[in-house]
Amino acid sequence: MGLIDKIRSSLPIPGRSFRHPEPAAQLLAFVLLERTIGVDEIVALVATVPGASATPMAHSPSSAEATDPTETSGPVEITLGGTTGFVLEISAPVPDGEAEASAANNAFWPDAAAAVARHRAHLIVSVSDQRADGVGDADGADPGERHTQRYAAFAHLVAALLGHEATVGVYLGDQGVVYEPAFYIDAVAGAGDGLPWEVAWFTWAAWESEGVSCGSTRGLRVFGHEELEVRGSTAAPSAVMDLLANIASYVVESGAVLMPGETLGYTDDQKLTITAVEASFVEGHTLAIGLP
Repeated sequence: MGLIDKIRSSLPIPGRSFRHPEPAAQLLAFVLLERTIGVDEIVALVATVPGASATPMAHSPSSAEATDPTETSGPVEITLGGTTGFVLEISAPVPDGEAEASAANNAFWPDAAAAVARHRAHLIVSVSDQRADGVGDADGADPGERHTQRYAAFAHLVAALLGHEATVGVYLGDQGVVYEPAFYIDAVAGAGDGLPWEVAWFTWAAWESEGVSCGSTRGLRVFGHEELEVRGSTAAPSAVMDLLANIASYVVESGAVLMPGETLGYTDDQKLTITAVEASFVEGHTLAIGLP
């Protein structure tokens, strides 16, 4: 690619106090269903993932305990690739119309809103690292590499659950988007045993407004990287999208850390500045890439 290979330090760094977020301790997805499917079907779907195991957990509260009437059964405990987690079925839509609102953010799926409106139940899918000590493994894997491995395992688990005929989509809250089952499954399957295609990790978008192009990412904070954005560029939206996708893919896969005051470019002559700014398109701060 050659893009991040051209990162050059430009000290002094104005944003020396800038800090990237910590990687997410828990990964979370909501598999949207037209109807409830039950524990046995969940266990069978998880069993299709190589190396995964699923164990229904006891769920027998006393009559005096308050229970959630929408919870159809106890959670299913999951173990996969050094991660542990659970799948819990809820016999109600995702609350507050959150999934429906996020469906509009998927440019790859024009009919997303109509499809998501059909969901009447959902699966909460969550995984976390069994080795949450923040240090490398005995085999030499560092925490960043371990995090991408955990997300790859998580993506394969979600893809397996999306194989049920009652699914209508998967809502990824960290990305603020809903994906079509077949689209997400194909993205993960295309990676084989490697990391899934970027669309399974984060989203990016670009648009034109008042004669200039803007764009941003969403989902990089899960991996311990601040979101990226481009403001007021004269480049085409497609060029902005390519730039954001290339940078985001690189930092997630390699663990490279971008900092304010550095520059990057496709060539030795191109120097796109990196600046910490108040975010224009997401909450908090972002790293703005100075694309003319």
